[in-house]
Amino acid sequence: MSHLLHFAVLIVCCVAAVRPLARAHWVQRMPRTALALWQAIGLTLELSLTGLLFSALFAPANQGLLPGLARLVTDPAGTDLVGRLAATLGGLFIAARLITLVMTCATTVRARHKHRDLLRLIARADPALPGIAILDHPAAAAYCLPGRDSSIVISTGALGMLKPAHVRAVVAHEQAHLRQRHDLFLLPLLAWRRLTPHSTTLSEAIGAVRLLLEMLADDTCCRTRSRHDLADALARFSRDSGQLATPSGGFAAADTGLAARTARLRAPEPAHSAARSLAVFTLAATLLATPLSLFVLPI
Repeated sequence: MSHLLHFAVLIVCCVAAVRPLARAHWVQRMPRTALALWQAIGLTLELSLTGLLFSALFAPANQGLLPGLARLVTDPAGTDLVGRLAATLGGLFIAARLITLVMTCATTVRARHKHRDLLRLIARADPALPGIAILDHPAAAAYCLPGRDSSIVISTGALGMLKPAHVRAVVAHEQAHLRQRHDLFLLPLLAWRRLTPHSTTLSEAIGAVRLLLEMLADDTCCRTRSRHDLADALARFSRDSGQLATPSGGFAAADTGLAARTARLRAPEPAHSAARSLAVFTLAATLLATPLSLFVLPI
């Protein structure tokens, strides 16, 4: 029973941490570190839910989950009704997560493929912007479509309101999304949305992770481009009320947290806190180690 309690406590802690972490200000100073913590919370929640469902199966034998699962494979007849029910629930949860993840990936790939086919018909190339698809549309838009056949799209409306230095900064921002495959960070959360479509906690987590990914792309852009050029570009996007909607599965430079990102870029760059980063990584490692150890230790 102790494992059941420990897994339940971990689940409650992970869920309770979402809102404070989503609203914390320190994460904006170290988005990469904060994203590592978000990933640790997500993996801990997944492992704890799985562990909670399987714990009842092996509690009578005082076995850890991994040894118990090995025994279940070798001696399935020795499992009672409660154990079979727990194993069934655990298996259904794992299957549901895998199915929703596959469905989310498939839906995203189809949406991107459909949009790329559309771009081949209506977009054009510009020698001044090699590798960029130019969309003839008066509304402002700048976004990327990650994947094997990745692409960056900028509308003529955006080109008309941005200076060349702004355009270069926006392109560098989108290239950061593509190189670092930020879309993969969101896939597990979007898969969870299929299971809990009305969860406000999940929506807050997705919004917070999206903002951190945009800030991380901002930081990568600023290694080669001016912070002020990117900030000015974002400010111009924020003043434009007729932006095109970002296609499903895409990332847009002006899609999330424009005011916070612009203020962050225009403020003096804060000193990196190595102590805080170490503390966050230690917390993330502890979160992950706890359910993993519970899988092995006797119940």
